[in-house]
Amino acid sequence: MNSNNYPVIAIGASIAAISFIRTLREHNDTRKVLLVHGEDRLPYKRTKINKHMVRGFEKDDFKITDSQWYEDNHVELIYDRVIHVDSNEKYISTKKGQVYGYDKLLLATGATSVIPQIAGISQNQIHTVQNASDVDKVLHACGVQDRFLIVGGGVEGVETADQLVRKGKKVIMANRMNYPLQKLFPKNLLEVLEKKMVGRGVKLFKGVSVTSVQPKNEGGYSINLQGQEVEFDALIACTGAVPNVELGLKAGLKVERGILVDEYLQTSDEDILAAGDVAQHARGVVTGLWHAAEYQGKLAALNLLGQAEAHLLPPFRLKTEVFDLFMFSGAYDTVIPGVDEAIEEISGEIRRVMYYTDDRLKAAVFLNDGARAKTYQLALFEKWDKETVAANLPLPPKMEFSFTPSFGK
Repeated sequence: MNSNNYPVIAIGASIAAISFIRTLREHNDTRKVLLVHGEDRLPYKRTKINKHMVRGFEKDDFKITDSQWYEDNHVELIYDRVIHVDSNEKYISTKKGQVYGYDKLLLATGATSVIPQIAGISQNQIHTVQNASDVDKVLHACGVQDRFLIVGGGVEGVETADQLVRKGKKVIMANRMNYPLQKLFPKNLLEVLEKKMVGRGVKLFKGVSVTSVQPKNEGGYSINLQGQEVEFDALIACTGAVPNVELGLKAGLKVERGILVDEYLQTSDEDILAAGDVAQHARGVVTGLWHAAEYQGKLAALNLLGQAEAHLLPPFRLKTEVFDLFMFSGAYDTVIPGVDEAIEEISGEIRRVMYYTDDRLKAAVFLNDGARAKTYQLALFEKWDKETVAANLPLPPKMEFSFTPSFGK
């Protein structure tokens, strides 16, 4: 059994961990970092995985950075899974039997897919799309199967449905909510999405829970949904994810939904930080967004450097391109119906709803205005007033022209 000591260890090669290391190096911190990655490829952009089923992808297509970056930045990247953290003796142990001591530890272990218990099908036969190896299995299934039941109508479910339809597969979606993406958009925008999905052949069942399926003798399964007998070959669970708090519990940290952190990403142990989808912030918030995790990694590093900057839960946005729609949702979960002022606007294919409190922008959702997504994000960060929104995000958008003179010979 090897024993090595490192000034800094980061567990989980997510964007939170990479951002953490980048920030240390940007501030000229040269302490060696051990980065422990439990997968079989370079750390990658998870948000791209299930969005690229149509064309498929190679092992390192979506890497955050290349292997040389780790060497150049004095980072030892190992492919192993941490199975224990001893916060008293300050060491971690791995599945491969290695032991590493630390001075400071970052937990960036992300989230784990919720796999429902469904009678008639074993859990190891249920697909998920949380990480690259999950999607590899779905792509393999696509080579031999044509009918897919997606359970869940969140972002992963809708993106997966879009990709499978584009691959020529038959898609059934069973959703507990009344609309797909219901937690992220208001009804009037969701009606547009639903119409697009149904128009592309998705069989959409709303307000249903899947508790059992029936295996068929000739292969595949059947299920009764709202009185209809529906047959399918494979089931994909897109029923959400929960913070992967296993190591936090083993380390004796304070844990609720996620690992509890303060505004500086500090856990209940003075030598352990947590960032990204595993961290639980004030008011029980678990962010679950790529840019939020990236930001938290930066703040965790600043804490370590003695330059602590408070995390005030800025309104990061979610964006997705599905069923020929560009969809943007920023801080919609903070909207209080009947209290916040909602202003709906339509211009051609663009539809948006802007939410205000005391004349300041609180939340924004839109369809098909993707070219200005970063401006909407800035508007949310800076809480623009209506006048500033009208000047900088007018509908219809201002036309931009480029003119290159052509001279005859």
